[in-house]
Amino acid sequence: MSSRCSWFFVAILWSSFSNAEPQKYATLGDLHSASGEIISDTEIGYRTYGKIDSKKSNVLIMPTWHTGTTADLEAYKLIGPNKLLDTNHYFVVTIDALGNGVSTSPSNSRLQPDSEFPPVSTEDMVHTQYRLLTEKLGMQSVHAVIGISMGGMQAFQWIRQHPKFMKKAVAIDGSHYLTSYDVIQWQTHLNIIKALQKTGHSNRDIAPLLAPLNLLTLWTPEYFVENISRAELDDYLDKNASGSEGFDGYNYIAQTQAMINHNVFGYGTGLYERNVRSIATELLVVSVPGDHMVNPAPAKSLATLVGAAIIEINSNCGHMGTTCEDANVARQVNTFLRKQ
Repeated sequence: MSSRCSWFFVAILWSSFSNAEPQKYATLGDLHSASGEIISDTEIGYRTYGKIDSKKSNVLIMPTWHTGTTADLEAYKLIGPNKLLDTNHYFVVTIDALGNGVSTSPSNSRLQPDSEFPPVSTEDMVHTQYRLLTEKLGMQSVHAVIGISMGGMQAFQWIRQHPKFMKKAVAIDGSHYLTSYDVIQWQTHLNIIKALQKTGHSNRDIAPLLAPLNLLTLWTPEYFVENISRAELDDYLDKNASGSEGFDGYNYIAQTQAMINHNVFGYGTGLYERNVRSIATELLVVSVPGDHMVNPAPAKSLATLVGAAIIEINSNCGHMGTTCEDANVARQVNTFLRKQ
């Protein structure tokens, strides 16, 4: 299940998208993770689009959102001429984050399957992406990293881990740490999955129970009241519980725990303000004030502290607001990217 949208919505989008770029993989070997454990035989999935210039100065990278894949980024039509990732101007590399079921994950690890898979972090995700770009694709820098939702969290992680690798960073619907409200929702997801796994329930059993829980924070109450009537609700929920074949509870746990533990600049410690003020990358924060899935306040506060650019999207779509206003977001992000 992709937390960016319902399974049903992704299935509809993907079924109509016929010009997908081929999935590629890079083998990185054993990975020494931030937890101190080793993730064996690490492999990272990615896709590329557009043409790279002679100086390799027009590269954009985009990691995936929570449980999303690079195929989902295509399905949402984020990549192409005049899109968010504009292939008229940029060479685009989209990267499957650890734990998403394409890159090395609990569901596809031969030596460390399911509950045996070591914990992963956004730090580990960015580390593997950096190794892909430098060791396998021969890049010493990129123009920008762009991420949405958990991808936006990884954009903040990029700023901390490799501040000189990219000129610009765009965090859309992301945060550098999760608020207490964010943690409550994600911990609830984890508790449900683990309780059902313990009693022998399959992924097929668990997925439809998580779908409506995701909807509660993916959209706003106002969106539901205005767009989904009581008469339509049962059918809407049934459709949103469909297409769960790709859901894997252990993958979901791995990436969700990575978000819960995510704290890029040491928020809550005496080093936080100093760490934030050390940001050297040109930053743009894009958020929706009514986002209930990833609270926008921390990212906005950070941007204000360092004088970064801020775009607030007025939409009752909540976390999906930047998707509902995708043309507007693409236009403003590309203005930021092209500004000298």
